[in-house]
Amino acid sequence: MFGLVILAAASILVLWLSWRILQGGRALRKRGIRTQARCVNIAGGPNGNHKLTIEFTTDCGQGVRTTVAPFDVPPARVGGLFEVVYDPREPVNVLTPDQVGNGRVALCFVVVSATTLLLSVGLLALSALAFMLG
Repeated sequence: MFGLVILAAASILVLWLSWRILQGGRALRKRGIRTQARCVNIAGGPNGNHKLTIEFTTDCGQGVRTTVAPFDVPPARVGGLFEVVYDPREPVNVLTPDQVGNGRVALCFVVVSATTLLLSVGLLALSALAFMLG
C-alpha cells in the first residue's frame, strides 16, 4: 500500500511538471514573438548542459533578463546575439525556436501521469475498502 502512495505522489509531481511545460510551450506556439537576445552569461550544468542568462527588449520596450536552458552547445557566446521566442504576457517564458516544439512529448507525459494517478488512487481506494471490510 505504501508503494501505491509513492506512485500516486510521483504521478502528481510528473503531472504538474508536464502540465506546466505543456502550457508554457502552448503559449509560445500560440502568441510567441521572435526577437534577438544577447547572451550575458553562460553557466555549465552538472550533467554538461549549459544555462544561458540572456537579455532582450520586448516589442513594448520592456527590458527582460532571464535564463534559457538546457543546451549541449550554447547557441551564442557571451555578448553574442541569437533568436528567442517569448510570451508577451509573461516575457520570462522564453525558449529558442527549436526548443518550442509541438507539445506532443509533454502531452504524452500528462496523459500517462494522469492515468497512473487515477489507477493508483483507485487501487488505494480498493485497498482501503478491503481493509475496512475485513
